[in-house]
Amino acid sequence: MTTATLDATTRVKTLIALTEELTAIITRENELLETRRPQEIAALQPDKARLAAAYAQSIRCVAADRASLAAAGDSLIAALRDLTKTFEDRARRQRALIDGARAASESVVRAIAEEAARTAEPRYGARPGTSAPVVLDDKA
Repeated sequence: MTTATLDATTRVKTLIALTEELTAIITRENELLETRRPQEIAALQPDKARLAAAYAQSIRCVAADRASLAAAGDSLIAALRDLTKTFEDRARRQRALIDGARAASESVVRAIAEEAARTAEPRYGARPGTSAPVVLDDKA
């Protein structure tokens, strides 16, 4: 193998490893969202941030010299494509789960606000901004 082939192979294998690890974290986060345990996601964030930074750097390197990746071989490139598709599917699923949770939360907050507004409305026909009549009995 030439140095260029080894370099391309190493870059693709590194990208595959990073993608696998990120996919595993996103899969775990999705499970936690689906089972309504989002508070447990926080523990995964340091690893996710580290991997995401390494992944972004790896993608930049690949994008800078796409032509050289051909030296990595068709099977590795195909494996990377398949894994990337899985990663993107999991990321889309996570977006849908987060959007659903956000919509549900907003709906609950809106319902609470509406109920609070109803209970704060004046009763007995008083107009907003007016006070109830007060009668003073000076005979007391």
